[in-house]
Amino acid sequence: MCAALQPDELFQAARQRAESMSVPRAQEAQEQLRAQALALFAKIPEPPVYHRAEDPARKAAESLLPELEKVLALGLAVERDAGRWEATERILAALRAHGEALCHTADGRLVLAEEAWRRALELERAAHPTRALGTKESVAPPVYDRTSGASRYDPRQEPVAQVKLICPNTGCKRINDFGYVPGPGTRRYVCPACNTPFLAYFGELRGLEIEHKSSSKRFFFTVDEVRGSGSSRIEFEEASGEEFPVARRDLLVFLYTEARELKAVVNLTNNRLMWISPASSCFVVTAAFGEGAPELVAFREFRDEVLRRHGWGREFIRVYYRYGPGVARWVVVRPGVRRGVRGVLKQVHRVLKTTRGGST
Repeated sequence: MCAALQPDELFQAARQRAESMSVPRAQEAQEQLRAQALALFAKIPEPPVYHRAEDPARKAAESLLPELEKVLALGLAVERDAGRWEATERILAALRAHGEALCHTADGRLVLAEEAWRRALELERAAHPTRALGTKESVAPPVYDRTSGASRYDPRQEPVAQVKLICPNTGCKRINDFGYVPGPGTRRYVCPACNTPFLAYFGELRGLEIEHKSSSKRFFFTVDEVRGSGSSRIEFEEASGEEFPVARRDLLVFLYTEARELKAVVNLTNNRLMWISPASSCFVVTAAFGEGAPELVAFREFRDEVLRRHGWGREFIRVYYRYGPGVARWVVVRPGVRRGVRGVLKQVHRVLKTTRGGST
């Protein structure tokens, strides 16, 4: 790709690439597009304000053009195969504007680059629905506005956003609307359904690492405070095996019981939820079904949602953890016994799934 590339040439190349692309299922393709576009937006430099020899911003813009063409082609393929989706259209608009800005920057057309870049930033914010919650006012209001009669020093209430949160307390899991004033720190809410308090920590995703284990994943979230200067690293192990699509600068909320036990993570940007199923071993179930079996999720939920709520259940867990490993080893080396245990546990699993389905 040459530095004199025109925006129309870039868009035509992206359309030609899109014709030969196939995309996965609609929701997966949309999440893939969103993640790649947001990662690209974070790399795009501000256009320089004047010409200079060997300008690093112009070189950076030129080097990003192939990546922008690739992501734009993916967006066009998603739009073609997955149908019209408002979020896709917004991302495509931001990609086109950034493409214009990069072409103009690479070729030294700085006035046009500045105009396209500022338009791209507005479209980028529109493409990221929760980004505005964490954005401070870029321009201070006038000390005194003659039109409205408002003064900057008049007391003004912070705008309250409405967010949907799910109660993390055992036995509830009801979804309700809660008020949220953007800012750093943990919020305390009370669920109107079960009247039980819970805690919510809001943060913008900066990075995510996932360590894959035999029957679980270990998540390492790095999140920035909303309208703050600090950041946090949140780690936990999770055994359900469910996917949790996120992208840079998504607004996440980590939901805890009042005892500060992490129960769920919600991505408020794409409305995806991950319940955290602790990775403590279900020894006999694992011996019967194997590592990573989907049946493990239901048994772990029964342990966490039912047994741990009662004294007799906690005693059963204590005894099971003491003798379970030995029983599991005995089952594994006896194929006939293993088949019998698996058959019994399949019946129990059906009951657990039916009970869970009827209570949601």
